[in-house]
Amino acid sequence: MDESTWYSKQRSQLEESLWKVKQRSRVLQNYRSEIQKIWQDDAAPEINQRFLNPHEEDSEHSLEALTQQLSYLSESDKNFQKAGQILIESNALSGEIEQLIDFSRQEISRGYSEYSNFQDKNSAALSELPLILQCINQANSCCSD
Repeated sequence: MDESTWYSKQRSQLEESLWKVKQRSRVLQNYRSEIQKIWQDDAAPEINQRFLNPHEEDSEHSLEALTQQLSYLSESDKNFQKAGQILIESNALSGEIEQLIDFSRQEISRGYSEYSNFQDKNSAALSELPLILQCINQANSCCSD
């Protein structure tokens, strides 16, 4: 089981547990409302004040916090999916960039090779200049006589 499947399963279980807790809390509060009409002895106000009212408030706060946490987890889920998609896209772009870098390296290598070839031919041409000048001078001297 991969991490995303495990995570989805855990989140689903959390959603189900939260739903069950909300239902149980609602049933308890409904039962408490019904029983308050009947239960009016001397201990009722103290038990309500010390135990049941704080329990109701804590339950409401806890359920709100869990609902908010579930909302954050859902938002995180979307962000993880978006990050996964961006990772796939960046890997594809990275591959394209590697190909372009390889092509550039080949072109640079070819450029150095052609520059080296140019230097060899330029040196050869420059070394022939004295002979060319001598030939031009001989030709000029033949014509001027």
